[in-house]
Amino acid sequence: MWKQLLLSVGVGVLVLNGPASASADQLTPQELVKTTKSLQKIERDVHASKQAVEKAERHVQAVDERADALQAKLDQVSTQLEAYETASTPEETSLFKQVLSSVLPSAKAEAAESEKAETDLKAREAEAARALEELSDQQAEVKAEREQAKASHAAAYKQLKAQAAQLTDLKKQKAAIAPDQFMIPATGRLSQGFGPASGQFGYTFHNGIDIAAKVGTPIYAAADGKVIDVKTSGPYGKHVFIEHDLNGQKWTTVYAHMHKIEVKKGQALLQGEGIGQIGNTGNSSGPHLHFEVHQGKYGYSSSSAGNTVNPMDVAEVLGGTSPIKAVY
Repeated sequence: MWKQLLLSVGVGVLVLNGPASASADQLTPQELVKTTKSLQKIERDVHASKQAVEKAERHVQAVDERADALQAKLDQVSTQLEAYETASTPEETSLFKQVLSSVLPSAKAEAAESEKAETDLKAREAEAARALEELSDQQAEVKAEREQAKASHAAAYKQLKAQAAQLTDLKKQKAAIAPDQFMIPATGRLSQGFGPASGQFGYTFHNGIDIAAKVGTPIYAAADGKVIDVKTSGPYGKHVFIEHDLNGQKWTTVYAHMHKIEVKKGQALLQGEGIGQIGNTGNSSGPHLHFEVHQGKYGYSSSSAGNTVNPMDVAEVLGGTSPIKAVY
């Protein structure tokens, strides 16, 4: 199997072309888990940034609406002020009218009424001028707020674009190093394969594979999943069951004859996270990991495959090396 491997180098990504086996031994489950967690974090950040961009867009829209409403008021008050100014422009009064208003009572009353109307008009004119000045000040504030809102939107969008690019790189990186389905869960030597067995320990069909290694060798989760059971006795000795949901298909993996169990029932796991150590507990003739893959729920049969599948058909070494040739 050939893969394009991407390894983190600082904040960038190094691309290596060639057979995955050339670089698979440089990869570790810890790097896979770190990449997965980084991917999850960036996905959360992208989601938060999208919300920030949407919020900034709504803010800009709200400020624009306020600016439009304010401009409409300004236009209205400006029109009123112009009308008041035109109405308050003094007309030339003839000498005859001036003399008449000083002699006749009716003319005097008319002049007084006219003077009062002019005073009221000037008051309304002054009020309109003050309103126009206040609206102008508000317009300046709204303009400054709009510039700030646009700057915030631009910054949020720029951050979103950078995070989206980082997310794309991380997805490529994980796709390059992560097995397509399951990961071979331990380093060691393939000591027994899947299929018919001799009948030792009471079974004539071996439902998994055995990976021989010294006691204490780390065991890792073969895929993202949840620990559904932990047992410490019986033919499998100390063993763990993990349930997985891959592309809508339920799977169950089993890790048996362990020396130490480091997970608890109900615990969620990422592919590559440690679950314990290889041991020699239960019906075991030497230190090894017995690894099973069940398509669906756990269903053991001592004489047939049952619902188990050959792990070699669905599990790969980290980085893509063929599990037939080597166990990482």
